[in-house]
Amino acid sequence: MNKNILYGPPPVHPLDDGTGGEQLYKCISRYAQIPGCIALTNAHTKENILYKDLLDLTCRLAESLKKYGITTDSTIAVCSENSLQYFIPVIAALYIGAATAAVNNKYNERELINCLNLSKPTLIFCSTETWPKVRQVKEKLNFTKKVIILDNKDNSDSAQSLEDFIFDYCDKDFNVRQFKPNTFNRDEHVALILNSSGSSGLPKGVMLTHKNLAVRFSHCKDPVFGNQISPGTAILTVIPFHHGFGMFTTLGYFTCGFQIVLMHTFEEHLFLQSLQDYKVQSTLLVPTLMTFFAKSPLVDKFYLPHLQEIASGGAPLSREIGQAVAQRFKLKSIRQGYGLTETTSAILLTPEGETVPGSTGKVVPFFAAKVVDNATGRILGPNQVGELCFKGDMNMKGYCNDIEATNAIIDKEGWLHSGDLGYYNENEHFFIIDRIKSVIKYKGYQVAPAELEGILLTHPSIMDAGVTGIPDEQAGEVPAACVVVKPGRNLTEENVINYVSSQVSSTKRLRGGVRFIDNIPKGSTVCLPWYYENSTVYISNTNKDSPSEQNQMMKNYNLVDFSI
Repeated sequence: MNKNILYGPPPVHPLDDGTGGEQLYKCISRYAQIPGCIALTNAHTKENILYKDLLDLTCRLAESLKKYGITTDSTIAVCSENSLQYFIPVIAALYIGAATAAVNNKYNERELINCLNLSKPTLIFCSTETWPKVRQVKEKLNFTKKVIILDNKDNSDSAQSLEDFIFDYCDKDFNVRQFKPNTFNRDEHVALILNSSGSSGLPKGVMLTHKNLAVRFSHCKDPVFGNQISPGTAILTVIPFHHGFGMFTTLGYFTCGFQIVLMHTFEEHLFLQSLQDYKVQSTLLVPTLMTFFAKSPLVDKFYLPHLQEIASGGAPLSREIGQAVAQRFKLKSIRQGYGLTETTSAILLTPEGETVPGSTGKVVPFFAAKVVDNATGRILGPNQVGELCFKGDMNMKGYCNDIEATNAIIDKEGWLHSGDLGYYNENEHFFIIDRIKSVIKYKGYQVAPAELEGILLTHPSIMDAGVTGIPDEQAGEVPAACVVVKPGRNLTEENVINYVSSQVSSTKRLRGGVRFIDNIPKGSTVCLPWYYENSTVYISNTNKDSPSEQNQMMKNYNLVDFSI
């Protein structure tokens, strides 16, 4: 056994039997017995769904799907913003063993067609907001038989409401207590098909199994890597449900009996107001929002004594920003995690009581990790930077209808190659440096944009920043920055360059210059303009938007090229 392969600890609890659907049914049934136990709250409208109602709706829809003809070999799709109804078809499909394709609600028509052609859903569940796009797409798909609108009671000429669909296919006297989820081989059976980042073209369909889901549920109740919060307490999330981060944290919350307070659009005041009003104990944020809260004066106007934890994921979080946010919210630390869509959920997590600033945590149970030198294939030891590779029971089954791409990311020994650079220290805490593809190559030296961004964000006059490499005939690439200056402050390009130069080695200096802009778009990623010798080039980053979001940002900033 190679000493440089790190293994997660034994699980505190053995892995529960049953499919992901069977486990969810068991948990939701338990919390449905608690009078007034709230499953979901819409922060925008203040509406609730009780666990009792969630059980009734998911069981009735599961029965309706079976009567309609959906089987364990079928696929449905959900295309919607975060909503109270989003998980009703997801959970119902998990009960009966149909796969669910979670579709990015921001996709344009081309992207939707590509995504749906991968999964070929018989039914599409959408929202009133996404219905116009879905209607156009359905006309070009011969495999989708019906569209069901989740949040509208009125039927249209070519779509049916969720309420009417259940009314048509589920008996009025249906007894929820007699419903039983289907049983099948959870190791092989696909539960969800999620979209990859699409860094090498259009997004791929990531096939995740019921076994993957069962392991995720095990992590949720692990007192070391999971939740320390009692059933009935509130969790606030603004992470898109179609994304792996949002999908699997939320499904896990159902198994814990939490009140999930959801937002479909980030609004600073509403976010903080919800933390206060619902006495939220834990919330999820991506690093771009962490940066925002590190410097927002609005935080001090709210009383948040119940908040115990802020968890960060989706991209590397710098030590400086993590510490700044923890200080603003009066927390001991920020809890980090790291995972890919292809690994279901987080496979590196900060263990309870073991926070190390800048670290994404340790290997979780049921998993192994190694750091590999890409040039030689050699497994590296502590404090040596290389590609992070993972092996375990949450690795995806593969990409939908794409064996070549699957074999390119998962090797013959079952190791998934993440494409991320990182290392672990002597205590087995992991640190993410950057994406391999986004690393700047200055005269052969690797420069991580995330590192320079972290330094820029410590400047008292800088509100936000992004770093990229721009072409240079002699050096190959040189680092350049886009900077948002705080209102009322003044900075020159020389100020910024000197500030960074004072803290880095020669190869990491901002030789490409600095451009001052009004704002950096917030979302699941950042996209910035950079102009070089009168030509428009790209600025890349470690997170990823959907291609449609990228395209819109390209239009906004007159970009002619985009690279991840």
